[in-house]
Amino acid sequence: MHPYLLHMHERPLTLVKFNYDGDFFITCAKDGDVCLIRTDPVERVGTYSPKGDAKTGAVYAVDITHDSKYVVTANSDGLLVFYTFDGQLLKKVNHGGVLKYAEFNQKWGEQNMVVTCNDKFKTAADGLVPNRVMVWKWDADTGDCTKKLCIDQDLPMKATKVKWGPFDETLISIFEEGTLAIFDANRGDQLHLIQAHKGPITSLNFTDDRSLMVTCSKDNTAKLWAMDGVAESGPEQVKEYKSDRPLNDVVISPLYNSVDENGADKSKMHVLMAGGQDAKDVTTTASASGKFEAQLFHMVYEDEIGTIKGHFGPVNALAFFRQGTGFVTGGEDGYVRVHNLDPDYFSNKKFD
Repeated sequence: MHPYLLHMHERPLTLVKFNYDGDFFITCAKDGDVCLIRTDPVERVGTYSPKGDAKTGAVYAVDITHDSKYVVTANSDGLLVFYTFDGQLLKKVNHGGVLKYAEFNQKWGEQNMVVTCNDKFKTAADGLVPNRVMVWKWDADTGDCTKKLCIDQDLPMKATKVKWGPFDETLISIFEEGTLAIFDANRGDQLHLIQAHKGPITSLNFTDDRSLMVTCSKDNTAKLWAMDGVAESGPEQVKEYKSDRPLNDVVISPLYNSVDENGADKSKMHVLMAGGQDAKDVTTTASASGKFEAQLFHMVYEDEIGTIKGHFGPVNALAFFRQGTGFVTGGEDGYVRVHNLDPDYFSNKKFD
């Protein structure tokens, strides 16, 4: 497996995101660049940046609508910025606070809402902006963006990420003290608060239909959750994967329930996770390596199948190709590595 190496960012990567068709992906980093990259051949097509501005601060998150028409970015200077897919600036919203995440709702044909979360921040213009989870109503035709929901009372601490639950009925957010909170997406009520991990939760991701969720943490574990009936009873933990390093991101293979045209089972029940020691912790531990490899685990048996080397710093972001034929990693070193899985991965029985 020979990866493509892309060195487009000067600072650590924060997120890698594929569009729904899988022919493009977007990377964002702490240097303020948001890059659009074609998947095959692997090449940069362009960058998204607010017109006339000097480079903004860190960009923590980016999302694309299902029809690949619009892009939204969450900037650390408190701006929520909307673009067309081909790079035209549509709207800049002064959100306030340090914006940590943004995601479009999942309803096909009606992706007109964005959920965001921010850390508290004090400015002369806005005063003290508290830790918040917010939902914004967005009109693509007029460019209007209005506040629909604001949750700041129930937050146990600052939210690291927030995403839409199944059918856009709930909001699911993760926190630095290891808790997972479920909110009602219409009223903003807190439905459940779960102590999911012993350390800070760093990421959460879903399968396509949002029926399964996977979270990872600095406590060296990743956990798989069943999402059916999440509003009534909360997510149910199904599996736990034990690693030997702090984890920064985890994803489920899109082929986890795949069948071929004859109905034969072609599934790859795999979970990919990565992280590594923080730069500040490397000198305080006895281990010779920082453990910067990506790890592949079996989703059901919880066994480690293999590791993929590459980065020379912690891995911050992961994304599987939409077809499950490879994956992209983004590291603290500023490199994006695009891996195409070998034919052996699909034919060899030990990878089933």
